[in-house]
Amino acid sequence: MRRFAPIFAAALLMAGGAVSVAAPPGTAEVAYPDGFRQWTHVRSGYIGPESPAFARFGGMHNIYANSIALEGYRTGKFPDGSVIVFDVLDTLSIPLSLETTVRKFSDVMEKRGGSWHYSEFKGDSRTERSVTTADGIAQCQGCHTKAKTEEVYSSFQH
Repeated sequence: MRRFAPIFAAALLMAGGAVSVAAPPGTAEVAYPDGFRQWTHVRSGYIGPESPAFARFGGMHNIYANSIALEGYRTGKFPDGSVIVFDVLDTLSIPLSLETTVRKFSDVMEKRGGSWHYSEFKGDSRTERSVTTADGIAQCQGCHTKAKTEEVYSSFQH
């Protein structure tokens, strides 16, 4: 479980509250990344009921990166056009197994204009958001600026 520590840390910090950062006027919404489940799978993790982050992030999550973001994972510098998805699925515990059920949400990070933009899509929706891009900058960026590599907590072992 040590390899998921940065993800848990990010989830704990995000669950702790929003940091207020002004969103640039006219910030365009992050688009839903069609086909992201066919992108490169970066890693998976599980946040269980014992975690303080469970109420918000509980379940199984998978992280996907587009081909542009893979360059950032390799070099430590994410170019514009990088997109990373944090896809969270609810789970059902049955004897000797843990199964995923419904998608809770998909968090999307997109780098453009030299800055990361964040948004969150509800469940399986490609249009309904729980966090708009302007809100994502206010709610997510404060925590993500603490990540060791350009606001990205996950690492990719290729």
